[in-house]
Amino acid sequence: MTLTNSANLVVVITGCDTGFGSEIVQELYQRGGYTVYATCLTDKAVETYKAKQSSRIRAVQVDVTNQSDVNRLRAQIEAECPQGVYCVLNNAGIYAGGFFDFASEDSFQKIMDVNYMGIIRITKAMLPSLRIYAKSRHSPQGKRLPRARLLSITSIAGRANPPAHGGYNASKHAAESILDTLRVELSPWEIDVSMLEPFYAKTPLVASAHTVLERVWKESSVETQKMYGPDFIQGVRNHSKQLYDQSMPSKWVVDAAVNAIRKQNGAAKARYLIGFWWVGTMIRLQETLPSWIIDFFIKRIMKSVGAWPSDPFLIKDSQRK
Repeated sequence: MTLTNSANLVVVITGCDTGFGSEIVQELYQRGGYTVYATCLTDKAVETYKAKQSSRIRAVQVDVTNQSDVNRLRAQIEAECPQGVYCVLNNAGIYAGGFFDFASEDSFQKIMDVNYMGIIRITKAMLPSLRIYAKSRHSPQGKRLPRARLLSITSIAGRANPPAHGGYNASKHAAESILDTLRVELSPWEIDVSMLEPFYAKTPLVASAHTVLERVWKESSVETQKMYGPDFIQGVRNHSKQLYDQSMPSKWVVDAAVNAIRKQNGAAKARYLIGFWWVGTMIRLQETLPSWIIDFFIKRIMKSVGAWPSDPFLIKDSQRK
């Protein structure tokens, strides 16, 4: 590869195999003006990008849980982009878990490793290049360059705690906490830090959520399955599919991310809440109302869709015996 043209701003995006990542890369490619380093988990996705034969899309195989992969990405970018990196978008993320009773300790570890530690590893690796770019704005040639920025796609789950998503919620809360801290710590270097908080969107991750829930249900103990009852997983499955059907288009998130990348004066907002008009109201109510009110309505919803244990204390089972 040749050195990146200094006329093109360098953008690094993680998790570009499918979903938001791949759509954002495609949108930036069509608009022009950016050299995008698209990190992918699989070699197959890397080859798909390379088939475009464009010097403006540079696909790299990176597992954000693997420090060696991240170090290799850093070395490549520092060698090919001496002018520094304009924007880093942490997009890589996974869903794993289900209700706490069904989720394994390993699933909690894995989801934190990707959704939280992945942000830590990538951000630490890219900070030197972000600072090089930020410094260049103070040169005579760089006065019109936009401010450097660190963007991360988190979730409304970083501010709410829907049932069946305990591990996912925790990872997003952790991500938002460190990003709130970085927003202040990186301000002396004029690096803007913002979060994009999507509602449920029509992506492969949301589409496959019910299969993850069913898998962890099948892997749980017989006693646990008895407590929740035979109809429980069907209720969870139906509700999960309803959520997908009622999800917003993924393009809303893609457009928000592209706009945050292209904004001339920096990503001015700390948080970009993305969703239907009522999502913001729902989040504000959850953050201000007493917990017992929020819990009451969530439990009502769980019972109405059948996602409620049928025999929590195995009373019916013991009576039959």
